[in-house]
Order: sequence, then structure tokens, then C-alpha cells
Amino acid sequence: MRRSFVPFLAAIAALALVSLGLVSCAGAPPAAPAAAEKAQTEKVYEGAGRDESLLGAMNKAKMDAVRKAVIEMIGTANERANSDALADAIYNTKNPNAFVVSESLKKLRTDRDAKTEEYLYECSIAVRLDAVEATLKANGLFGGEASTAENKSAAAGSESKTKTDAGASKKDSAPAASELSASEQKIIRNYVEHMTWMVYFAEKSAMDPFYAKAAVGIANEYLASNTMEAIDLDQIEKLKADKQKVYEAETGESISMVQWIAQKLNADAYIEIDGVVSGEAAGKSYYGQANITLKAFEASTGRLLGSAPWNSPKTMSTASDQAARINALQTSVYKAMPVAISQAKANMAVALKDGIPYELVLQKTPDGRLVSAFRRKLLEQEQVKNVRAGSQSAEETRMQVFVVGTIDDLIDIVFDVSGKTPGLEGMKLVLQRGKSVTFNSGM
Repeated sequence: MRRSFVPFLAAIAALALVSLGLVSCAGAPPAAPAAAEKAQTEKVYEGAGRDESLLGAMNKAKMDAVRKAVIEMIGTANERANSDALADAIYNTKNPNAFVVSESLKKLRTDRDAKTEEYLYECSIAVRLDAVEATLKANGLFGGEASTAENKSAAAGSESKTKTDAGASKKDSAPAASELSASEQKIIRNYVEHMTWMVYFAEKSAMDPFYAKAAVGIANEYLASNTMEAIDLDQIEKLKADKQKVYEAETGESISMVQWIAQKLNADAYIEIDGVVSGEAAGKSYYGQANITLKAFEASTGRLLGSAPWNSPKTMSTASDQAARINALQTSVYKAMPVAISQAKANMAVALKDGIPYELVLQKTPDGRLVSAFRRKLLEQEQVKNVRAGSQSAEETRMQVFVVGTIDDLIDIVFDVSGKTPGLEGMKLVLQRGKSVTFNSGM
């Protein structure tokens, strides 16, 4: 009996020690809080798509996954209410890879409908939440169902004050950027989707000239394959060679040569390529690797719109060392281009809410006071958001006019204002090219 009682006492003692251990742990100071997690930039969603082609079905499945991310960000009701705007801004994009991590694609199902002969494709893929959010914000669609009227009013008031401070000459009743009408928002979306792009290598790049030009050619090929307007490299090289002295005289080298060329060729945005291309040989096989960075800029201001670095894996070719390096370069450029373009479009759309910049040239302007009166009256027009004075002489006056509209809208505004300004009733259109328009004042 005594022996059987010993294990029982041992068990009681063990329980007591455990109890004491628990009390001790409870009395110990709390552990240091875990480091704050970084903001999530990617999340995996499932999507499904149907189309006559397998590629089309795959792209629709990707955008279905993106649509689910949009719903999670802004809510079902907002997504339905803004279906047309979302279609223009995101859903109808020709480049779904701008919003997803293409390498994360996992096929869940592929099938074909015997009756309609359509492909059905289901997948899971990581959605780039930062790209989606930036595009939503750029189009005034971010905020979610929980946003209150008070918060929206406060935001609008804040933006309105910013505009007023930035341009005191603008009339008090001018709408804030967030208050653009549906038609104005559509103009901006259409402008961003049809921008003219210029690609060139960075001026102080250490990149081998052969591969630098090859990279530009590959980038232009990417733009063309995605039906985006690009300026040919030969045009850039010719202008650079012929106009060096003009560039120095006009700018005093206050802006880069690349930006100046982009302006002269009427590009809306330009991309600079820089990086290193390397290679090695092993027997009869050649390997190449390209580490590049693409930076996108707004042509009118030189403002950075996006930056996309990309390091390619080693690519192999049995043809030559050069072929292996070109393969690596093509891989890197094709991976980085959609990222840089997506960032640039989103940031450009935000900037353009304060107006699309156009160059207005007035020939024969001997009366400076009359020109100033004309400039002030331009600012009074609803579509005109700002006017920046440029060079002015008796022969010619240049100014930058920011309009939420097309170049044709600006021409109509100039005729309307000049017709109401004594001394300028004889204004005539001389030249229209790209984003620049020239008038003869008739003075």
C-alpha cells in the first residue's frame, strides 16, 4: 500500500511543479512585440475565363483574378457602380501582366466547350495589389464602401485648397482634381492609353553602345506589339546629331538632351534604359545575363513616372556569345517594360487631373499688355487649369496651356477668347503638330 502511494505523491508533486511553472510564466514580462509586417503588395486569387482562343481565355482568367482584388479593395457595390470606368481603366487592358505576377500562374483547369468551341481556362495567380491600387487612385475609384460623405468632402476641400494655393490667378469656382466630370475623366483615360512613347538609353550610361541600341529596339518592338505609339530610334539619333547647338542655346542645358528631344518629337513620356549585359562561354554553349533598369519620365516636366529594374536569369545559345546576350536582354526588357509602363500610366493619370500640357505659340506679339490680357482670359475658361508663361518677344510668344481636353479643344478655346479680346479678333491658325499649336495674332 505504501509503495502504491509513492507514484501518486510523485504525480501530485509533478502537477505542482507544472502549476508553479505556469504561474512563473504568467508573471514573466511579456515578450517583445513582433516587428510590424510590411504592407502586402501581392495576393493570390483564382480566376476563370472563356474565349475562342486559349490565350484569350488565359488573359480573361487573369483579369477575373484582378477583378476579385478590385472588389476586395473597393467593395462589391462600388465595383458594380463603376463598371464602365473600371473596364476602361483596368479590365479591358491589352496587357493583363501589368497587374499580375505572371511567374506565379498555376493552371487549375483547361477545357473546351464542344458546342461553342470556346476554351475554358481556370488558374490561380498573384495579383500586384500596388499596381491595382495605383490605377484605382489615378482614376478616382479608390476608397471603398466605407468612405463617408464627410471624408469625401474633406478630401475634395483639401485638394481644392492645394489647387488654389498653386495658382492664385485661377478663379475660385474652379473644380478640384477629384471633382472632374465623367467626360473629363474619360478624356484623361483615353489620353493615357494613347500616349506617344520615346525610348532611349541613359545619357551617361556605361552600357555597351551595341547592346544599348539593341535594348531600345527591343523596347520599341514591345510597344509596337502592344499597339502603342513609339518614336523610331533613327529619328532620335538624327535630331541629336543635327540639333546639339540648338539644344544648348534653347535650354542652357537646364534639362537633359533626352527630355529636350522627347519634347521636340512630341512624345508624352520617355523611357531611359541603363544596365549591364554580360556573358560567358562553356564549351560550345554561350550564356548571357542582363541586369537593366528602365526609368519612365513625363516629357513636359521630366518628372519620374516609374522605375523598373530587372535581372534576367542566364540564357543559353549555341549560336554565339552575342546571341546569348541579346536573348538575356530581350527577356529583361520584356519583363520590365509592362511594369514601368503601368507605373507611368497610373502616375500620369494623376498628374493630368491638373490638365494636359499643350504648347501654344503666338506669332507677331508686339503688344505685351495685350498678350497678358489674352493669357488672363485663357485662365478664366473652365477647361483651362493653368497657363505657364514661356519666352516672349515682339516676334513670338510661347506659353504652356494645361487643358483637360484635346488639342482641338485648345484651338476652339483660343478662337473663342481671341474673338472676345479687342485687337486679337484676326487670330489665325498657322500650324498644328502633335501637342503644339501655332497662331498668327493678327496684330
